[in-house]
Amino acid sequence: MRPGRTLGLTGWLAAALVTPGAAQVAGTLDVGAGNNHPDRSLPGAVASFAPAVTAIAGPLLLSGAGVYSDAAGGRWNFQGTTAAVLRSPTAGIFRAELLGQADWTWHHQVPGAAMLAGEIRAYVTPAPRTLLWIGRGMGSGWSLGRRRPLDRTVTGASATLGGVRLGLSVTNTTFDILSGTTRGPTDSITAVTDTGLVELRTAYTDASLSGDWQVAGLRLDVSMGRRFSRTVPEVMLWGVTATRDLMPGVALLASAGRAGSDPVTALPGSRYLVLGVRLSAGTGGRYAGAGGAAQPAAPAGGFRIGPARITGREIVLHAPGARLVELAADFTDWRPVELDPVPGGDWVIVVPVSPGLHRVAVRVNGGAWEPPPGVRAVASEFGGRVGEVTIE
Repeated sequence: MRPGRTLGLTGWLAAALVTPGAAQVAGTLDVGAGNNHPDRSLPGAVASFAPAVTAIAGPLLLSGAGVYSDAAGGRWNFQGTTAAVLRSPTAGIFRAELLGQADWTWHHQVPGAAMLAGEIRAYVTPAPRTLLWIGRGMGSGWSLGRRRPLDRTVTGASATLGGVRLGLSVTNTTFDILSGTTRGPTDSITAVTDTGLVELRTAYTDASLSGDWQVAGLRLDVSMGRRFSRTVPEVMLWGVTATRDLMPGVALLASAGRAGSDPVTALPGSRYLVLGVRLSAGTGGRYAGAGGAAQPAAPAGGFRIGPARITGREIVLHAPGARLVELAADFTDWRPVELDPVPGGDWVIVVPVSPGLHRVAVRVNGGAWEPPPGVRAVASEFGGRVGEVTIE
């Protein structure tokens, strides 16, 4: 696959997602350079180009992202992913999602690989700013002319403590391989084919702890994990990404880490360091994404701060279809706090707010900090604009 054709398919994907009926559309473009050291290969300098786009229409989210890199000697590589997520209405503390995902890769000399999978996932919110989930998926991977069926189970939890969000996920993947011998470590032997090959089922588990923190225009995302398996190499996995806003729609980007291989499609892992610039655009202002997937900013809707209670004042933002809503204000010491979803598309939180003049900003799905809808916008001393409200 030629690089020009690769980038052409990326543009087709972006155009397909940016449909007239989409309620919210966002995109990012990361352009950078650095060093990449694939497993069992020589390190080298690379230039990278990473577009991403997201469209949200009601309960449906469509996204696409890709990374094109070019190393010395014409060694180009492209990895892309597309996903569709259909979210159910919230029923108390429960909700569900149906996910479909397709991944593919092309290289300058080696035949490409692809993966297609579907998953159903259930979520529960046992306490404010806390989320638990479990999912079950099935699919297939294609590599070197061979199809490999796979099963996947994922469990996870996340919580926000102050201005830091922490997450834990455990993903177990099993898939079929073919081998000409029964010797060697295996999880199980399922059948012997007519050709005398033994069909084997192997498995691995990735456990990861992650965290993200944002203050003013600086965001830091950190992850650390390990792969466990009796049949594929075990390895420590980690990543650090930092972005710093320069102006609306432009941010500096630095990323480093150790990415694991994909045993299903036989793609190697690598160690990498990249420095670059992130350009953001979309409906409603700036968009940002961790790992490339763009997220939309706050949609239009209602915002209100209720009367004083013993526990504080109820703050409500109407944001139907959102996956995450946050608020930062002078009465939170400008620490981001998450709102909780309730039926009808509203997101709420109860916090102490004293009478007087206050400044407040909101963001949806990790997008830009913006004045709440319907609130007078003023310039912020940190850059950008915030809302100004008077509490009686």
